[in-house]
Amino acid sequence: MISVQSLSKGFHDVSVLQSVTFEVPEGACAGLIGPSGAGKSVLLKILGEVYEQDSGTADVGASVEDVSFMFQEGALFDSISLYDNIVFPLTGGKVPLSRVKRSKREEVHEEVCEILSRVGLLHARDKLPCQLSGGMRRRASLARALVGRPRVLLLDDPTCGLDPVTSSVIMNLIVELHRDLKTTTLIVSHDLRRLIPVCDKIIALFDGKIQFDGQLKELEREVVPDVATFVQCRYDLEAVGI
Repeated sequence: MISVQSLSKGFHDVSVLQSVTFEVPEGACAGLIGPSGAGKSVLLKILGEVYEQDSGTADVGASVEDVSFMFQEGALFDSISLYDNIVFPLTGGKVPLSRVKRSKREEVHEEVCEILSRVGLLHARDKLPCQLSGGMRRRASLARALVGRPRVLLLDDPTCGLDPVTSSVIMNLIVELHRDLKTTTLIVSHDLRRLIPVCDKIIALFDGKIQFDGQLKELEREVVPDVATFVQCRYDLEAVGI
């Protein structure tokens, strides 16, 4: 479970997050939405221990080794192959695999090949990231985030900058892997048309504050004008009976 309580964060006297509180149940998939500059990526990086909050608590219910972060830009290592990029988190940065103890090599190899196969990239395992398309790099980043079967997965705008077809492929893949691995997942995305149908709950962050936290069907009942307008510009609420 992800539990955030009264969390605040600022940079150079500029407040970014203000007393943010929400929870994501264990095994659930939640979408974190809001306009650009609302603090979504900062919040995700606090949960992933990239940043430290100024006050409040951020508990992901797992050790740091069991939390995986997929950065918006992918953050693959350009100088090593796709295969070694996926090996990296399993071996504490020991690549190539020949540097790993022989007793562990086969186990690591099987796990890496399995996740590459799941994301449809086993055939490209020897390529460098620069040789991959944007969609392939995003799938590679997802594979690296999931290779250790983390308990908590944090995804920062996984479909950003991708064409509609590739975006659908990536989001469908996230849903499939979440279903199979039962990882507690928090997804930041502006792609509401693809995000909303796959989430158990929606958390809306505006100007550093939580404005909505619940299921989509609750949005109209709670009457949050800013959130409703933001969602309606990007998603057909009437299509789901809201």
